[in-house]
Amino acid sequence: MADIFERLLKNYGPIGQHRERAHGYFAFPKLEGEIGSRMKFRGQEMIVWSLNNYLGLANHPEVRRADAEGAKEFGLALPMGARMMSGNSNHHEQLEAELAAFVQKEDSILVNFGYQGMASLIDVLCSRHDIIVYDAESHACIIDGLRMHAGHRYVFKHNDLEDLEKQLQRATS
Repeated sequence: MADIFERLLKNYGPIGQHRERAHGYFAFPKLEGEIGSRMKFRGQEMIVWSLNNYLGLANHPEVRRADAEGAKEFGLALPMGARMMSGNSNHHEQLEAELAAFVQKEDSILVNFGYQGMASLIDVLCSRHDIIVYDAESHACIIDGLRMHAGHRYVFKHNDLEDLEKQLQRATS
């Protein structure tokens, strides 16, 4: 059996092989400046695609004020851990009730991030009797959600309409 540490030193994987010339590029990029759609990376202004600031409100004065007030009242670590296990609060439930009322639905649920939401959604909407046909280059949250799916899955080559048609025929036969 190979020593795991020896193996790690020899096998850096597809991204790790570039570690010496790309530190901070493939993983843990160092972004500078205010959170926004453009930030400095390695001294140059770049478009940032990876932040969860879709509405552009991260630096809005009211959002920053509410964030500061929340930190002052609750500290920086509330809730602690995964909400499902230890992090639920009256504030979560109040927000969910207000969101449900806003969209005129019986209830709503907040998830920590889109990845969790997508993986959970597939599990909730699809039973073992359902068949799913999906693009090979679907986002990782979809792939991981599909891995939990007990029903049949058919994957088609990325953006390949002929292969999609073939997989749809397989799925419906």
